[in-house]
Amino acid sequence: MHGIVEGRLLVILSLGLAAGAAAAQQPTPPQTGSKIDLPSSKQLLPGVPGSPQRLNSLPISMALSPDSRWAVTVNAGYGTYESQYRQSLAVINTATGAVVDSPEERTVVNAGQTLYSGLAFSADGKHLYGSIASLTDPEGTKKKGDTGSGIMVYGFADGVLTRERLLKLPLQQLAGGRRTMLIGEVPGDKGVPYPAGIAVVPGAAERLLVSDNLSDDALLLDPADGRIVTRFDLSQTDAVPGTYPLAVAVSRDAQRGYVTLWNASEVVELDLVKGVVARTLPLLKPAGAAVAGTHPCALEFSPDGRTLYVALANRDVVAAVDVSPSKAGAASFKVKGYFDTRLPGQSYFGAEPVALALSRDGKRLFAANMGTDAVAVIDTAKLTPRAARKGMVEPTGFISTEWMPMSMTLASAGPERTQERTQERIQERIQERLFVATAKGKGTGPNGMPQRPTESTKGNRRFSSPTTYIGTLLYGSVAMVDVGSLDLPKLTAEVVESNRLKAAAETISFAAAGASAGASQAGANASPGRIHHVIYIIKENRTYDQVFGDLSQDGKPVGNGDRTLTMYGEAITPNQHKLALQFGVLDNFFDSGEVSGDGHVWSNAAIGTDYLEKTWEGNYRGRQRSYDFEGVVAEGFPIEQHIPDVNEPASGYLWGNVARHGKSLYHFGEYIASTFCNDKKAVIAPVASQEGPMLTGLAACTQKEIAPGGAIPETWGGGTNKWPWAIPLLASNTATKPELVGHFAEEAPDFNLRVPDQIRYEVFARHFDGWVKDRAAGRETMPAFVEMRLGNDHTAGTTAGGPTPASSVADNDLALGRIIDRVSHSPFWDDTAIFVLEDDAQAGGDHVDAHRSLALIISKYAPHRSDGAAVIDSRFYSTVSVLRTMETLLGLPPMNNNDAFSSLLAPEFSGAGDQPAFVADRQNQDNGLIYQANPKVTAALDPLRAEGERESAKMDFRHADRADTQKLNVILWRDARGEAPVPALLTEKRRKAKKDDDD
Repeated sequence: MHGIVEGRLLVILSLGLAAGAAAAQQPTPPQTGSKIDLPSSKQLLPGVPGSPQRLNSLPISMALSPDSRWAVTVNAGYGTYESQYRQSLAVINTATGAVVDSPEERTVVNAGQTLYSGLAFSADGKHLYGSIASLTDPEGTKKKGDTGSGIMVYGFADGVLTRERLLKLPLQQLAGGRRTMLIGEVPGDKGVPYPAGIAVVPGAAERLLVSDNLSDDALLLDPADGRIVTRFDLSQTDAVPGTYPLAVAVSRDAQRGYVTLWNASEVVELDLVKGVVARTLPLLKPAGAAVAGTHPCALEFSPDGRTLYVALANRDVVAAVDVSPSKAGAASFKVKGYFDTRLPGQSYFGAEPVALALSRDGKRLFAANMGTDAVAVIDTAKLTPRAARKGMVEPTGFISTEWMPMSMTLASAGPERTQERTQERIQERIQERLFVATAKGKGTGPNGMPQRPTESTKGNRRFSSPTTYIGTLLYGSVAMVDVGSLDLPKLTAEVVESNRLKAAAETISFAAAGASAGASQAGANASPGRIHHVIYIIKENRTYDQVFGDLSQDGKPVGNGDRTLTMYGEAITPNQHKLALQFGVLDNFFDSGEVSGDGHVWSNAAIGTDYLEKTWEGNYRGRQRSYDFEGVVAEGFPIEQHIPDVNEPASGYLWGNVARHGKSLYHFGEYIASTFCNDKKAVIAPVASQEGPMLTGLAACTQKEIAPGGAIPETWGGGTNKWPWAIPLLASNTATKPELVGHFAEEAPDFNLRVPDQIRYEVFARHFDGWVKDRAAGRETMPAFVEMRLGNDHTAGTTAGGPTPASSVADNDLALGRIIDRVSHSPFWDDTAIFVLEDDAQAGGDHVDAHRSLALIISKYAPHRSDGAAVIDSRFYSTVSVLRTMETLLGLPPMNNNDAFSSLLAPEFSGAGDQPAFVADRQNQDNGLIYQANPKVTAALDPLRAEGERESAKMDFRHADRADTQKLNVILWRDARGEAPVPALLTEKRRKAKKDDDD
């Protein structure tokens, strides 16, 4: 199959309700037709208005043709089967709702470029302009097929797209001492052009106004030849990118342009005639230089052009900016007031408006709330000067959507003759339809079936996985809503229900002691009970079935597992199996994130951001966006650059909530960036002492790593290196968030998978033993909140000489078991709870849902049965549930609308308080499994294993998720299961699994 090609469209795919047989075989969520529990902690109710149809992934923007006959979405996500795992443009007939998807052949997975948010029709409707961007090859010179960054120009006629040309954008020369780290991860003075918003400047010679998202500028282009007429420098500090220009709009007289600065909480006015930056308008901009901003991300003009509406995603409001001509002749530029987009009764952050649409008469403004799965309906007439002085104007109602509305437009479907009964006369009115595109539709469903190949992926081994990669299951959707017949009270009530705002309040009650910990659904401070310390451990990337599919007791299965999908079962993870059987099995727990990029944000914030959702898929499908998700952004540290972290939610992170309420905290490796002595930028200095490499600066590195048999520093437990591979030495650590500065273990390494988790355990144990000693001396020094990164279950592939996948998982399992053993045999067992989860579940298959993962809630108060059988809790929980439960135990209020109303893990603390201490299972230390290294394999002996070894050696296991996860999953399955076929019940009926399908 092919997508848009030069001159004509060869094949198009329908993703609508009449999709073909192949589309019909795509797995759907198990709860279709009833309420669907979403990993975000919300619910999707049946009967969403507008009969949503499937789209390709991440419909990030939508454009309406000048005649309102067509709407087009740019689908800039990972790519789905029906779109041949390409990104695409989808054309929607606004009269019929029919959807035609046009895959863009330049965007195969791992291509050197990606589609992004820019999308606009020419003034005459005969052309469509779209943005294509590249981070790895912005000039398009490195390899065949690379386009570089630029503007795609398509012909458009009767709903059909034809490719015409590409307007390439050069690297942008940065002014003064400004530098970017995006090219080669070294300071450079050439900005990466990354076109985002596009707006047409009408006139005799049409122009394009383009925001350059990663070079902090805007460009005025001539679409005839791609010439840059004017470059507007929008940078504000020496760090580029820093402001992240995004949405653009042009005044009706074509004299002025407007650009939102995503990370600077401002909208900028450009004088398009003089070619200068005219004025800047802050929009609820916070006072601190590094405080998370308000994220202005969408613009919409009123029909008369006198008001510019601006969506502030990270502030839950829409600003109304007066841009009307003043008496002096110049346009006004001031805020008239704000509209609140939160739900009735919602007092916490979490609406996150990301798209706007306005009725033809300008009386109704629609704001798509990404965070509450709803469209806020706003009466613009309510924003009077008096109302603005009193506060923000609230919506008149809400329209429910599928998961995560992302783009939107309002189309006029032509005049409709209706009878006005009260006046007994015939009138004409314009029928308007609201088209709402969501990023994640109905969710993912199971992924325990083979990845389906397409014509474009056959022969590509990364698409021969025996399980389906979660990124390819994220379908968008588009609904067509008749706004003239909305029952807003009924729809609003449904939105309130789907956001659980009316759910019954939950508390945690401890047996016998009479103490309880709980928080009302309104978010009042909890009253702490028996727990005074929480230890939070984040692991990496496993599904429930991968580890617990074989969970059993006395020879009988325990929980809802599928052992045919188990790769790291009881023999490899004996401690996790013992912990589940002793403290409780959670077999309906979902990770809120899809990958580590969003998983670590959700695991610490209980919410994502519009920046997160608009960038992570571009990073994971082809590295066309930097990994900006753990306090490191554009390869730099915002905390050191004194700029906001563009990915930080307004409600902050859990440790910020802890600190704000006077609780102590301490971190081991999470949101901590390490530099190792074998990194390229490290400096090896001739220092005599071998204790020097630990954290006294790069110059203290006397050697790069600890060779097998070499001495391990005392701060890492001491002794000798028993592993047959070299362990990199730690040079320095940087806290990426201000609340963590001075509150983390400086000797604890971050993600680097060549550092065994036994060392991470030793670092923790050293600190913990100090807290135990202090308590014995009458001093309470153990922090209330302790967070730890324990991520070697991610595995480091099958690189020769490196840890085997089973070794990495077993090492992780033993480290976890030893932590629980040490805590439960200490005086802290009486008042400590330990929460363990995976940040995401992207690295395996699960027969229930691609988000389903493993979680362990461990304390003295876990329930147990008199007959010794395992306690199973099959209630739906998510990552957000874990954060809410930890907050409740520590007496903290919720951070945002997600954790305020998510399900609470109360049953896990309903026991009598007599759980015995846990004894770690050390069998995989005794039998040497944790020390196993991958052997060197020749192609002649085992060609597939040899290829896996070569591919693994190319992957980056130094940083989180820099390795190609989909390709790694294939390697791990073959390592764990060899030629084992996927269960027949999970394979497609139309084709049988072949032995060479999972190579």
